[in-house]
Amino acid sequence: MSRPRPERGDVEFPLAVLIVEDSENDALLIIHLLRKAGYEVAFERVETAEEMRSALEKGTWDIVISDYNLPQFSGPAALELLKSAEVDLPFIVVSGVIGEESAVALMKAGAHDYLLKDNLARLVPAVRRELEQAEIRKERQRAEQALRESEEKYRMLVEQASDAIFTADLDGLLLDTNNAGCKLLGYTIEEIRKLKVDDIANLTPGSQLRLNGLASGEPLLIEGEVLCKDGALKYVEVSARQLPDGNFQGIVRDVTERKQAEEKLRQLSSAVEHSPSAIVISDASGHIEYVNPKFTALTGFTLEEVRGKIPLNTYGAGELQDEAKRSEHWQTIRDGKEWRGEMLNRKKDGETYWEAASISPIMNSAGIITHFVAVSEDITLRKENEEKIKHLNAGLEKLAMTDHLTSLYNRRYFMQRGAEEFKRSRRTNHPLSLLMLDIDHFKRVNDTNGHEAGDMTLQQVAAALKSSLRETDILGRMGGEEFAVLLPNTLSKEAALLAERIRHAVESIPFEIPGATLTITISIGVAMQAEGMSGIDDMLRNADVAMYNAKHRGGNCVMRYENVSDEEQRLR
Repeated sequence: MSRPRPERGDVEFPLAVLIVEDSENDALLIIHLLRKAGYEVAFERVETAEEMRSALEKGTWDIVISDYNLPQFSGPAALELLKSAEVDLPFIVVSGVIGEESAVALMKAGAHDYLLKDNLARLVPAVRRELEQAEIRKERQRAEQALRESEEKYRMLVEQASDAIFTADLDGLLLDTNNAGCKLLGYTIEEIRKLKVDDIANLTPGSQLRLNGLASGEPLLIEGEVLCKDGALKYVEVSARQLPDGNFQGIVRDVTERKQAEEKLRQLSSAVEHSPSAIVISDASGHIEYVNPKFTALTGFTLEEVRGKIPLNTYGAGELQDEAKRSEHWQTIRDGKEWRGEMLNRKKDGETYWEAASISPIMNSAGIITHFVAVSEDITLRKENEEKIKHLNAGLEKLAMTDHLTSLYNRRYFMQRGAEEFKRSRRTNHPLSLLMLDIDHFKRVNDTNGHEAGDMTLQQVAAALKSSLRETDILGRMGGEEFAVLLPNTLSKEAALLAERIRHAVESIPFEIPGATLTITISIGVAMQAEGMSGIDDMLRNADVAMYNAKHRGGNCVMRYENVSDEEQRLR
């Protein structure tokens, strides 16, 4: 006979079983064996397709155990009904008599295992194994869904990019591109997939497309021309790298207009020859045409060594430059405005230095940018002093948010994060749960072993809690022997299951203190964000009520707030 299914988290090994069986005694025998193995079983016995369909619609089940032959139903029919309901549950056949051919056919149809009623020794191992496999399947489905979402997001970003993005295989065959790539070359995506890199690349003399170098992990940054469908040549900048799947990706930026303006450049005045600041004059594409003596004294590079080169590739320590800042300053000066900022560069001898620079465009009488002039000074000493202050402030900030004893978040910072997560949960309509944890009889530890032993116990409990949580969970010490955990995207039932695992993990660890080994237990209250709550304080209050109720029941247990009676809430 069936009985109501218990709430999740109330027992150590909860298990909901749907039994397709016409014999009540056989069903009770199965339940007896499962309970004997440590499961707290809730079950329902059905004998017909209508009863099974109703049970699937109204309940959430962990496993289906079915007889093979029933007066009004059968195991194969029950399996088909389960599959048609699109419910991924373990399906185990327990039958009095089943032929080998029937058993094989049933397994091929999707059953996970079959047992004979006169030999149920494998029942519990089979149930345990299939429950584990079901969980693995669920995790795989979640991972596959996350991968699909990630790929869709990546595709959207690529399609919206203003630069052309190409992928090619080891032989140089073009595999894919975005809308900007089709627009750049004038081909359709189908036509591009029939081309090779060599069909469109017309590189600057002396340049090579080093795919072998890329295959060994070497990045590629190069300029050249691409041949478009209409026969036109466009000048481009190419940044290429190898992808994890072995193919190559190239980001191609059209710089044709900049290169065309190069023909109209004129030499700027040499009146700055004796300036106390380092001065660099470059063409509209960034290639150096002039440096003054102060620049040579600062960097060690002479004009002959840098002429025709781009500062980023010569003395600009490109790998140290911030891409966003580099793009921002180029965009500013190309718009005809002055850019001011700080950059990290490298001298000829390899030494790095900080400079404060202003870069201004120079225009001809027609308002066209022909050159850029950069004026800079060494501010390395100032930056070093600023970095020291920054590190000092970072240390102070960490102290302000960390509990000094356990190195967990302190109450103030935990409440700040809690308020942020509460708002995010409301905004995104995602669940948010909270655990309140309290060490049982902690005063006895201090009174018996001293406060130093109590501090060691708190540190070990904090480490045990941290190792039991997920990366997304937020753990803090609220004061004394109380801890709290924020669980984003977690429902109350899931939070209770996690809390039970934490409780069991702490109970199972021997805590070593000088002269003694302690067994520590904790009481945990679980609360979830609900309608009518105004902030994280409401969640803390509910979790505290649940935790108090857990302690009131003897401690070393987990209690959900929704399971606390109105009278118990009032007493708290």
